[in-house]
Amino acid sequence: MADWNPELYARFADERARPVHDLLARVPLASPERIVDLGCGAGASTAPLLARWPGAQVLGIDTSPAMIAEAQAKVPGARYEIADGATWTPDAPVDLVFSNATLQWIPDHPTLLPRLMGWLKPGGVLAVQIPDNLDEPSHASMRAVAAEAPFPDALKDAAGARTKLLSYEATWDVLAPTRAPSTCGGRPMSTRSWGPRRSSRWCVRPA
Repeated sequence: MADWNPELYARFADERARPVHDLLARVPLASPERIVDLGCGAGASTAPLLARWPGAQVLGIDTSPAMIAEAQAKVPGARYEIADGATWTPDAPVDLVFSNATLQWIPDHPTLLPRLMGWLKPGGVLAVQIPDNLDEPSHASMRAVAAEAPFPDALKDAAGARTKLLSYEATWDVLAPTRAPSTCGGRPMSTRSWGPRRSSRWCVRPA
């Protein structure tokens, strides 16, 4: 796929918005000044961030020019950059790194997650939601169909496009050297949600 299609992606806007609001409700910051929306897409997560903290400087990052153009048109209150979260770094520490349904596309989480924590100011928050549905029947069926003719040649790389997620225990261990002793709001770092979108959602503060 050369680029994401904002119109096609928006067909399921309501379903995609629910994890954004669930994750946002876990963020215990009163008045963050600088926010990075990592994997902002067409602005579906950027708009709620601006609505909750209208005085914040919100920067949306995405690899898709089409999605960034849509975000600029629909959510003009933020700034945007076309960049890859695997390599991009903010020019100064931020209060909140918010990432909804993006990190499953970025490999090497043992390296990535501590790097994201390193972007934060003291007292900042890394808030993440990652779909954890590769083993669900829907995705197993898609892989089975993709292996049948005439699809294998066109879809041979699709199965490996997403990153296999770390277990909760491994994620905790990766973040342990950089996180504060208690997690956001005293809540568990990780939650597993069941339903149409099984996912890992957590927020954590730096030590």
